[in-house]
Amino acid sequence: MQNASLVALSQQMVLRRQMDLIANNIANANTDGYKAERMLFDTYLQPIGAPGKAAFVQDVAVVHDTREGEISVTGNPLDIAIKGEGFFPIDTTEGIRYTRSGHFQLDQDGVLVTSSGHPLLGDDGFPIIASPGANEITISTDGIVSSEGIEIGRLKAVTFDNLYALRKVAGGLYRTDQTPIPASDARIEQGAIEKSNVEPIVEMTRMISLLRSYQGTQRLIQDQNQLRQRAISVLSGTSQSA
Repeated sequence: MQNASLVALSQQMVLRRQMDLIANNIANANTDGYKAERMLFDTYLQPIGAPGKAAFVQDVAVVHDTREGEISVTGNPLDIAIKGEGFFPIDTTEGIRYTRSGHFQLDQDGVLVTSSGHPLLGDDGFPIIASPGANEITISTDGIVSSEGIEIGRLKAVTFDNLYALRKVAGGLYRTDQTPIPASDARIEQGAIEKSNVEPIVEMTRMISLLRSYQGTQRLIQDQNQLRQRAISVLSGTSQSA
């Protein structure tokens, strides 16, 4: 009975963490470029007193749903979406980070930056700089950026051998130790933003299913406790009779 309760408790702990993950997905359903997260499970086998093993539920990692989100046309010339696979390289104080959130702006020096002020890097590894107060910026589907009809740089979309190895950091950015490679099939769309790929209805359905599983596991633990108390009561009565 002890092993059954421990196995049920391990499942309940994982269900709780999975519920937190779903809640975070729902909270970011309107976050541009956000990728839904999923939990990766495994079974941990542990020897028990009697011959055999007990199987415990174990969450081993959080992985990203890499599917492309809906492309929404905004008409803002500094909103940039990547159609297909790829990420924009961003220069931060902690090093180069990557994002699919393409909401950019010009700072006071004419540098193309994220909403947090981090410069967007071009294919030469340097920030893209326009004339301060430039009124006309155009970006072609292959990433060429022009200001007032003059080419000022070129965007690049990069990808990685293992997208699941990307680690999320603050501000919709990702970090990785992998070497970036050109995303050759990526297409740049100016005046558009990639929305979150979270499907709220699907997430709510999963949340309801998890809640029912959690409640079922709770009933199992309670039943095990009642059986244990009954056994103690019976054995205690037998011992007093003897």
